[in-house]
Formats: sequence, C-alpha cells, structure tokens
Amino acid sequence: MRNAHKADIAREALAWIEEGMTIALDASSTCWYLARQLPDIPIQVFTNSHPICQELGKRERIALISSGGQLERKYGCYVNPSLISQLKSLDIDLFIFSCEGIDGGGDLWDSNAINADFKSILLRRASQSLLLIDKSKFNRSGEARIGHLDDVTHIVSDAPQS
Repeated sequence: MRNAHKADIAREALAWIEEGMTIALDASSTCWYLARQLPDIPIQVFTNSHPICQELGKRERIALISSGGQLERKYGCYVNPSLISQLKSLDIDLFIFSCEGIDGGGDLWDSNAINADFKSILLRRASQSLLLIDKSKFNRSGEARIGHLDDVTHIVSDAPQS
C-alpha cells in the first residue's frame, strides 16, 4: 500500500519539473517512482542513484549525470568523495528528495550518513528543493540529520494539511 502512496506523491511532483531545468534526485524509492514516470523531455538530471540511472538511461532527451563513485549496494547509491567539487560546475534548479523521517522539531533525518551527506549538500546548493514524503515519515527520526524543514522550499505529501 505504501508503494501506491509513493507513486502518487511522485506523480504529483512531476508538475514541478519544466523543460530546460537541471534537477537532482536522491536515491530514495519515491524518487525512483518519479524517474519511472518522468517523460522524455529536455532536462538535465543529476543523481547518485543506480536504479534511477538505469531508468533514465532509457530516455534520449534527458541529459543524465551520475555522481559516480563506489556503489553502495545496500542503498543502491554511489558514494563519491569529490561530490562537492563535482557540484561546483552544476547549477541545480530543483533538488527532489525524500527522507527517513521528520521529527517534532522539524529536523529531517535519514537512515545512514552516506545518503544524509548527499542530501544535505544538495539541499544547501539547489535554488529550490522539493521534499516528497508520505505520512508514515512524520514524527520519526533516523541515524543521520540532513537539515531542517525550514531549509525546504516545497513539500509534496499525502499527510493532511494542518
């Protein structure tokens, strides 16, 4: 059931993506659902996700840039120590990501430091950010802090609006 929610959230996020943009996608399953639904339009996509690279590699009009590095099979993502220098040449219009949880104080958490570091860097570097999160992630924390909800410019969620 949760996968259906993630696919719906990802579908809603498509409205934020416009031709000509440079977007970054994290290695979350929600972003993978987004990649599966992403039309073949002229955009540039930067990601550390192996499954997203495999999916978007099928699209001819999408310029795909992988962070490269060592593949962490457990998380399906690449770890690249030179990520910060690699990002200096990219102007990211929109960073789309998910997280393990948001605690009561608004801190964003991930399940591991590898993914949290990638997300934290892109959250600070991108012009705008879009957090894709299902209601099960609220009032939860994780192992590694990404940032704060105040750092996020837009949210797509299935949680009731307060």
